[in-house]
Amino acid sequence: MTRILALRTQGKTMQQIGDLFGVGRDTVSRWISKEFGGEKTTFGDMLRYAKALNVPLNELLGEQTQPMPISQYNKAVGRILKEFAQDSDMSATDIATRTPLSITEIDAVFSGKIAATPEQLYSICAAIEVNATIVLKRAAKSTSPAA
Repeated sequence: MTRILALRTQGKTMQQIGDLFGVGRDTVSRWISKEFGGEKTTFGDMLRYAKALNVPLNELLGEQTQPMPISQYNKAVGRILKEFAQDSDMSATDIATRTPLSITEIDAVFSGKIAATPEQLYSICAAIEVNATIVLKRAAKSTSPAA
């Protein structure tokens, strides 16, 4: 509900919010005013609504998850990608304009806060014109016990 209210605060109309969920404006109005009727929502509808709001399933179910620790190798991958981007005079903003990734995602990979998925790695490497194999080999070399 807080995400729906946030959409309203951002200026979305009830019709626009309804279109996002595949429901009518009246349904959105009932949700916002907390009127009778929400208990008839099916689980399938809840999943559809969660997907529309980018709510992870574990959050929808109220589960607490601990983030997976990032390995030294994955941190090295991010650091090396950032170095190649800097050598190419490309910022995270430049890369974001050439990829489907957000600046936040790119910065998180570069800073080692998240491990790059294969798709993220490929997108960043393509944007900065470096072979992913080179990045991965350098990361492995820099994190090997003999390094």
